[in-house]
Amino acid sequence: MEKVFITGGTGFIGGNLIDNLFKKGFEVKALVRNKDLLNNFDWKDRVEIVEGDILEPETFKGKMKDCDIVIHSAAAIAFWNKIWDKTYKINVIGTRNILSEALDSNIKKFIHISSVAAIGYGENNEPVNETHPYNWGKHKISYMETKRQAEEEVYKVIEKGLNATIVNPANVWGSGDYRGRRTAVIKAVKLGQPFYVYSGTNFVDVDAVCEATINAIYSGKSGERYILGGENLSIREFLNTIADEVGARRPFIKLPKTPIVLFSYSQEALSFLTGRIPKPSASQLCFFGRNIYYDSSKAIKELKMSVIPFKECISKTISFYKNHNLL
Repeated sequence: MEKVFITGGTGFIGGNLIDNLFKKGFEVKALVRNKDLLNNFDWKDRVEIVEGDILEPETFKGKMKDCDIVIHSAAAIAFWNKIWDKTYKINVIGTRNILSEALDSNIKKFIHISSVAAIGYGENNEPVNETHPYNWGKHKISYMETKRQAEEEVYKVIEKGLNATIVNPANVWGSGDYRGRRTAVIKAVKLGQPFYVYSGTNFVDVDAVCEATINAIYSGKSGERYILGGENLSIREFLNTIADEVGARRPFIKLPKTPIVLFSYSQEALSFLTGRIPKPSASQLCFFGRNIYYDSSKAIKELKMSVIPFKECISKTISFYKNHNLL
């Protein structure tokens, strides 16, 4: 029985991963910063806990030596450039610390959970694959930049002999989001908000992400990365699917970019007074008017990743939220 050391285990993807790792017969050791979050999970009494922080290497020094595999899932998903330094520390320095310990511990396989944010986008709305040149740099978005830099840290350690594979999930939905981060849009659609914007992206079920990530332990090639995506949908198609599931009216008014820009900058101004993260932040305005689509054929072929229809995914998402009084 092989043993997996995982970071970010109390997060959305990480929590689902631990559940799936147990189902596949792995032993699991998890680096956990806040033990209170463990109460959300049925597996909490089965996992070996290491209390620590990816930014404090001394808290997990030597803790990987009895493990065969490391899955690095911990990350900061943040688009507000005001907290760029914090995002950099978690996504880049934290990754560097975990990689260093994995190399010192002679880990057999390292899986880095990155994001499609570290991959470029199609200038003409076309789906892109893993080889597409990174072109987010001109937009100066903290999340994209730091996830890209984290991948560069992985490649540096691969050159030193670490067997590491990168997986790049798209926009992840499904069961297990105990923090309810995806409830706001569902509630808005349920209340009958009439607006949609011209934009689009790729939506993937967390179950497919976990399946492909675990398969990458044995089938993922060192130095390679794999886009873990599902369906490419316009935002209107995305909202329509949610509306149909909750029995609400489909959004029918296309919102022009100008009010979005004005609202974003008003949120940015308010953030200086409240300290709350603006949604959307000004750095995210480049997403509007652009279809950011991805080609997952490599992961489907090499990692045997399932493609779960978004209709099925959103049904599971909403059921989970209802069952846990989050919606």
